[in-house]
Amino acid sequence: MGFSGVPDKGEIVKGLVKLAPRPLWGKGVEKGGGAKSQVSGAEKGVKSLRVLLVEDQPGDAMLVMIALRESTSTHFQVTHAPTLAVALDVLGGQDMDVVLLDLSLPDSSGLDTVTKVLAVAPRMPVVVMTGLDDPMLASRALEVGAQDYLVKCDDPGRAVERAILYAVTRMNAQIEREQLSEQLAREQQRVAEEIAVARTMQFDLLPRPDRLNPVLHQLGLTLHSYFEPCSGIGGDLWGCHDLGDGRVSLTAFDFSGHGIGAALNVFRLHTLIDEQRQFLGDPATLLSNLGASLRQLLGRGQFATMFAAVVDCRTEEITWVGAGAPAPLLFRGGRVEFMDSRGVPLGLMPNPQYQTHRTAFPRGSELLIYSDALIEATGKDQTMLGNEGLVDLVRQCRGDGGLAVEDLLDQFYAWANPPLEDDLTVIHLQWPVGG
Repeated sequence: MGFSGVPDKGEIVKGLVKLAPRPLWGKGVEKGGGAKSQVSGAEKGVKSLRVLLVEDQPGDAMLVMIALRESTSTHFQVTHAPTLAVALDVLGGQDMDVVLLDLSLPDSSGLDTVTKVLAVAPRMPVVVMTGLDDPMLASRALEVGAQDYLVKCDDPGRAVERAILYAVTRMNAQIEREQLSEQLAREQQRVAEEIAVARTMQFDLLPRPDRLNPVLHQLGLTLHSYFEPCSGIGGDLWGCHDLGDGRVSLTAFDFSGHGIGAALNVFRLHTLIDEQRQFLGDPATLLSNLGASLRQLLGRGQFATMFAAVVDCRTEEITWVGAGAPAPLLFRGGRVEFMDSRGVPLGLMPNPQYQTHRTAFPRGSELLIYSDALIEATGKDQTMLGNEGLVDLVRQCRGDGGLAVEDLLDQFYAWANPPLEDDLTVIHLQWPVGG
């Protein structure tokens, strides 16, 4: 069933039919104004839309024209094309705001007609017109890119206007979503690139093997380490410095929070440690000074746990101080024990004081320092590893040659329920008997 009626006399130019408008049609509308055109005089504030009506039946086209002329809120400037070929020529040379598209044209029929229009104007709102009241066809038309569906009737009334305005609004919303999505993708790419640079910079803060290994080799020490932020960059860092006279210092800290904020604090603390390097041999003074400085720099609720130790190969002793860090494991004489790492985290008090601990570290001893991600991780059975689980895991990975750190990490990751929610740091220092 199609629209019925007799068209006004119109002008035919190369198959393009411009139906003769009534006197009121287009009054006060600038040529080619479109949806954002300004309207002068009494029509000011009334928007104008350029409509391409693709309809091979002049009578049906006239009913649409009449329906659109009755609108008082929108001026519709209608161009009528009787075939798809003419319509595509119009779209290629003129700006349009919406297309009213009949699916039964002399040179095209069915949903391929929609596809061909969108191939020329991919962001053009298309309202499909058909004489078939077929919900399945309507659904398929929307799937291929149409914005709305209109069933022809003898009295289109305001249905045509509503369909056009809805199609334009829906397409504008779609374009805005696409632009927002593209903008978000660009921003994500920019952030990813910046995080990659920051990750490289953070890894550059770690001890350089080419500088550290000769010192450790001279003292007969071996060191294995593992560092992996949970989100590209993180709040963990560790360091090892040659103090001379057969002594080396070990530091490891972990900032509260994750991601960029924690990583920025890592750079802060690394700079402070470098400024306080003369106190690396005195862990208590070092942590006290660092805590006082961070108290002035960190925001509310921000803090860092830390462990600092000095291994003296001359006296075969280890001296250490803790600031709320996970208790390291000390292996000596065939026994394993947790070291006291209690203390006020850095940044929570203006003048924190720390207690120095000292114990024997003879040949054959080992030291395992780790971040809380190791013991606070949960397994696939949702149980936390904890201190006891760590000791069991260590015993499984320890042989005559000491702790095999790679085996420890392999078994840990096989047990843990991914992904880890915190940065993971593991440092293993060993003084072999034959070193």
